[in-house]
Amino acid sequence: MVGKKQKRASRHAAETGGAESTAAPKPKGLFAYWPRLLYLIPAGLILWVPSYNRIEPALAGIPFFYWYQLALLLLGAAVVLIVYLLDTRVTGATPRAGGGVDPGATGDVL
Repeated sequence: MVGKKQKRASRHAAETGGAESTAAPKPKGLFAYWPRLLYLIPAGLILWVPSYNRIEPALAGIPFFYWYQLALLLLGAAVVLIVYLLDTRVTGATPRAGGGVDPGATGDVL
């Protein structure tokens, strides 16, 4: 007679194709998405207009108003990259390549 644990293990193996998962457990709840709060940094800086509503200091003849916004654009891109890297590591949204990848498989062709 097969015990309950053995039945559960065989059912799990059948569902996963017999391979045991080596991935870390995924965190649950709102705390799992804390890196996305970093988006508030560039959003807050660009929405606080009195902080950059001036001409001086100029950088290479460009008024502060313009080069500050350009700097925030670059800062925003950096924050998006950082959030992506943190988010994929914390939530495990995208698995690392190489584990279960078939090297002979061709991709989807549209």
